Amino acid sequence: MKQSIRSRLLNFVLRLLRRPIWNLGQLRALRKRFERLDMRVAGKAELLCRISDINLSHCKADVLQPVDFADDALKAKHVLFFHGGAYCLRSPNTYRAMLAGICANLGAIGVLPDYRLAPEHPHPAAIDDCFESYTKLLESGVPANHIALLGDSAGGGLVLSILARIRDAKLPMPASASLFSPAGDWTLSGRSLFENEGRDPMFRLSSFLFFRSLYLLDYDASDPSVSPLLAPFDGYPPMYFTASSTELLRDVAVVGAQKARDAGVSVEIDIWPGQCHDMQLMSILPESKVALDKLCEFITKHW
Repeated sequence: MKQSIRSRLLNFVLRLLRRPIWNLGQLRALRKRFERLDMRVAGKAELLCRISDINLSHCKADVLQPVDFADDALKAKHVLFFHGGAYCLRSPNTYRAMLAGICANLGAIGVLPDYRLAPEHPHPAAIDDCFESYTKLLESGVPANHIALLGDSAGGGLVLSILARIRDAKLPMPASASLFSPAGDWTLSGRSLFENEGRDPMFRLSSFLFFRSLYLLDYDASDPSVSPLLAPFDGYPPMYFTASSTELLRDVAVVGAQKARDAGVSVEIDIWPGQCHDMQLMSILPESKVALDKLCEFITKHW
């Protein structure tokens, strides 16, 4: 799909706003900015879904049920969504709105864990919370083949981490796993991290180094439990990767898709030309709607 004028304009604005993040004061300011932006979409998800929550050991998870949903919840299809935010940020209303649209399209129930964030709760707190959200669905009686995993950015890295945990625990795999602009390699070895420095309208490499220091603390970045892109992909469910050609994280998707193919996993990948990181979240973009429709087609195909 040819890059739209709206996408070009958004990239221009993002470049004007782009600043490297390298200290806790800037992180606090960024959290406040996210909170202000997030309030602009408060209540949007409720137009499409009834929202409740469930308790996990250390956090809650939102449960989104389409307003016209009438099926038995245990027999329903579920989308388990791990949100992005560099493992340090949250935008609950924004992600509820995105997930509500997906659930309304699919006629499915959405689950959105509000997992613990770094630096207050570094690795592996987020992974522990997201893994518990998966096991809680299984324990409640939802079949694994009725669960589709979805994650964007840091949430994409969490999808990879949870797949590895599921395999190690010898639990049944979900029906599919979809990853938008995924993280998952804290060794920062991807070629795109250097090719796209200055081309990515949203991030600078120095910001990734700062977020890595907050999330990892003393953990080894080359440990597959920390960088799940480095883990084997054997036994994973069908996977769908998307990324932008010009974003820093592009090669996590490219390498992940190739690793999945090499492991015999069914894979689809879309590399969108010139888009910003995580463009599916940018509802003003025509590309976002096309990409979310493709996501729903992929999930439906594997349920």
